[in-house]
Amino acid sequence: MRLTDFDMDEPLTFDVVCDTLGARRSLVARLVQQGLLETIPNDDGEPLLPRSAIVQLRRMQRLRRDLGVNFTGAAIIIDLVQRIRDLNREMAERRFNE
Repeated sequence: MRLTDFDMDEPLTFDVVCDTLGARRSLVARLVQQGLLETIPNDDGEPLLPRSAIVQLRRMQRLRRDLGVNFTGAAIIIDLVQRIRDLNREMAERRFNE
């Protein structure tokens, strides 16, 4: 099965995410434990990560590298940017519907 960009919630194991990003498993586990990355429950006991976690973690790594922000700060920045986008989209829809 080939995944497309539309399959962003396709679950991945920690190992696949780590291999894709070149990140340590302990880092990904810590970010999950701190609530900075969401997981998908799994019947096998090991939580899985949505494919979108790769995008999220890449953004966090970029903010850390480029701005010296820690992972918690990066998660907050990403959340606030998404909220601003959502509000801008909502305002545009309201203007369109007037």
